[in-house]
Amino acid sequence: MTNLPIYLLDTHVLYWHLIGSSRLSSSAVNIFTEAQAGKAVLVVYYVVLAELYYLLQKYGQTALFAPLLQALQTLPYFRIEPIDFIDIQELGNYPQVTEMHDRLIVIATNRLGATLVTRDGNIQASNRVQWVW
Repeated sequence: MTNLPIYLLDTHVLYWHLIGSSRLSSSAVNIFTEAQAGKAVLVVYYVVLAELYYLLQKYGQTALFAPLLQALQTLPYFRIEPIDFIDIQELGNYPQVTEMHDRLIVIATNRLGATLVTRDGNIQASNRVQWVW
């Protein structure tokens, strides 16, 4: 177990980081910098990876997916997190988060004691997860 801060990355955060977008907030950029310096752990949930694939497909950028998966497996500050059965059991306890994938992301963030890095206003307004943007 680590004493480092743990951040779970929402799909658009990971996407914007991947393409070097200026849409990434300064707080999110700082979190990536902290992780690269060994001062934080970045969690990428399976649901986020699935959503990211479809986002890349939508923009004709699927060639970015395989190198990203390789980086996630080799860079020490990334941790890939599977969907846990407990996440599924918790689905009914988060009615404030109406979109299914967002609900799973919020549940996993709480299960891990992490902070969610997200710009999603619906997640932020739910008051069901600690978040930063």
